[in-house]
Amino acid sequence: MSTSKSRFQRTTGCEAQGSTIRPSPPSSAPRHHPHAMLSKMRAAMRPVMAGARAKSTMAAVNAAVAPFDSPRCISASLVNAGKQLQVAFSDGSAFELHGLWLRDACRDDHVVSSQAGERFLDRISFSPEGRHSNGEVADAKVMDDGIEVTWKDDPQLGAIHSCFSSGFLRMYSSVVGRVLEGQRHHQRNQDFQWLRAYSGFAGAPSPDLSLKKLWKNEGSEQFQHRDYHAIVSSDASNLELMQAVMEHGVVIVDNMPLSGDSSVLLDFVNNYLGGMQKDPAREEPNWVIKKKAGAVSVSYAQERRLNNHTDQSVPAHGIPALLLVVNYIEGTGYNTLVDGYAVAQALRSRDPAAFDLLATYGNCQERDFVRSRVDSTQEGTQPMLLATNHPIIQTDGQGNLVRVQFNEVFRTPSTVPFEKFEDWHRAYLLWNEMIHGPEFEVEAPISQGQMLILDNWRVLHGRSGGKSSPNRVIMGGTVVREGFHSKAVQLMGGFYPPEQK
Repeated sequence: MSTSKSRFQRTTGCEAQGSTIRPSPPSSAPRHHPHAMLSKMRAAMRPVMAGARAKSTMAAVNAAVAPFDSPRCISASLVNAGKQLQVAFSDGSAFELHGLWLRDACRDDHVVSSQAGERFLDRISFSPEGRHSNGEVADAKVMDDGIEVTWKDDPQLGAIHSCFSSGFLRMYSSVVGRVLEGQRHHQRNQDFQWLRAYSGFAGAPSPDLSLKKLWKNEGSEQFQHRDYHAIVSSDASNLELMQAVMEHGVVIVDNMPLSGDSSVLLDFVNNYLGGMQKDPAREEPNWVIKKKAGAVSVSYAQERRLNNHTDQSVPAHGIPALLLVVNYIEGTGYNTLVDGYAVAQALRSRDPAAFDLLATYGNCQERDFVRSRVDSTQEGTQPMLLATNHPIIQTDGQGNLVRVQFNEVFRTPSTVPFEKFEDWHRAYLLWNEMIHGPEFEVEAPISQGQMLILDNWRVLHGRSGGKSSPNRVIMGGTVVREGFHSKAVQLMGGFYPPEQK
């Protein structure tokens, strides 16, 4: 038995899974509203932890790693001559799985390279020559942490056994299995609801607004603050920061190490937020904005007001970056911030026709990445012209909010049809009045040693005119959805796969 356990752990990654840090372990306690849960989590983390982050013990995360350690598999029985397998777990749940699914899904070292993470094409369940596995199970043995399967006449594996960890089986059974007893989903599934909208999967849901706190202008004191030293001290604090940004839309990080260059910014974004998006039109991944006398670009003319907008960045697959990060290197600036979700919801309620127009017709924009940086201290490396035509308010097929995307500076001639243009333009003016009016716009002073992190799909930002200190210097950039999601999954110890509808 001990020999089987050692081999099983080696081939399924169970040893690594057992060492994974899980900031939100399963609990038998009643589920609370997500706002209350996050508040309790923050309260426990509020004291500043001294010193640098302890060495992370996170295991490598992949499709074979479940983000929980229990329950255990307690029985496995063959049905329909081994075409299906019934598996029961110690949490009282039981499922029926297709043997062919098990064969196709196998991730042990005989089928998937532990080094490259790639499937061995001579060990998969089918071949171009037509030598396909029928997925029939000859035998299934319960091991210390999962099951070991022997196949009937498998043309690729022959007598090689396949091993499946309990976590792997429990996680995927809830998605692809037939429920025989107990609850379909492991309770850990709930912990991933905040992240579902950012997976990029086909059919991914829109952001769940019940998990977000929308806001209006109640002063800058309402914004969330986190301490740099607390964030970098633990994986749990890192994850809580990422969740807070998605819940509130804005987080200000205090006590950032002082630096005259981009090293602190890049270290923080690359290690704690998922990585800085590389701009192909300059050497550095980040931008630098400092006041320039006689600047023609409004970004560098700091005495002038900069209207509220979302960052266009370089859209990955046509989608704007998820996060905008701004580090204050020197001086003080007065940022204006607007919750685009709150504005969109209010517009839908007050003027449904205007909402529908802004959610239907594209807003034409164009950015020349060389000309728009004419006042920058950084040199461009290549010309790049980016044109977009997305609606200002973007929704899914059911009308749920996904993101807002808006930047007046780069707007080009509208292509809204003749019959709709006047009504669309009225809606456009109403949108502008709302995002720049006192009901929704919040002015927030940010100074040296602070970093501003925004949900760029939700929060519009700008700059008050005539208030920034003359020595204001900021450096920043964007984090794409893929980078953010990857980092969050690592911190959560795995990814609980969603059901396909």
